[in-house]
Amino acid sequence: MVYEYEYPRPSVTLDAAVLRTPALEYPEILLIKRGNPPFSGFWALPGGFMEMDETPLFGASRELSEETGLYDLPLKPLFGCAEPGRDPRGRTVTFVFGCLIRDTNTKPKSGDDAAEVAWFPLNKLPKMAFDHKTVIAQIEQSLLWQAKHLIIGQDVFHDLASGKDIKRLHNNILNEKCTKILETAENKGLLKCKEGICEYIKPVPSGPDWHPMPW
Repeated sequence: MVYEYEYPRPSVTLDAAVLRTPALEYPEILLIKRGNPPFSGFWALPGGFMEMDETPLFGASRELSEETGLYDLPLKPLFGCAEPGRDPRGRTVTFVFGCLIRDTNTKPKSGDDAAEVAWFPLNKLPKMAFDHKTVIAQIEQSLLWQAKHLIIGQDVFHDLASGKDIKRLHNNILNEKCTKILETAENKGLLKCKEGICEYIKPVPSGPDWHPMPW
C-alpha cells in the first residue's frame, strides 16, 4: 500500500562544491554554466534533483559526474538550504556536499545540461544562478572556520603530509601565520606528528568534540 501525503511537498535538490588547491594556495571552486532555464547562461554549483531511489550523497555524486565528468570524489555533507523563493521552479530543499582536494585526476568536461565547466577563485565568483553566491559564501566561511579552529587538508594530502605543507595550506587560506596549528591539532587529537611528518587522525563520532571535518 502506498501512503499518500495530503500536504504540499518540496522538491529535493543536491549540489556538489568541489574545491581544489594544487599549489596549496587559496582554493578554487568548480562551477558549471547552465545551459537551460531558469538562469540559462549563469554559473552554478553542479547539481540537480534527487531521484526517488537514491541517497542524497549518491545523487550529489551522480549529478557531479553527469555535469562535469568527475567521479569518486570524497564528498561530505556540509549543510542544507531551504529559504522559500530560492528557486523559481517551486519550493526546493537543497543538501550541499563538498570536498577540498589537491586536484582532480582528470580534466572536468561539461555534460548533461551544463554548457561549460570551469574553475574560479573561491572569493572571485562570476554571475551566479539561484542563491548560489550566498551558498558559496557559507561554504567559504565553513572552510575559514575549520582552518582557524581545527585542521583541514585530509583529502588534499591523503592522510599523510609534512608539517611544513600543512602550515602553508592554513597560512594561505587564512592569510596569516599559523604558528601553533600543528600543536593545536595534536592536542585536539586530529594529528599525530613525528620528525616533521604528520598523520591525520579521524575523529571518533562518540567523542564530545566530534565534527564531520569536511575540509
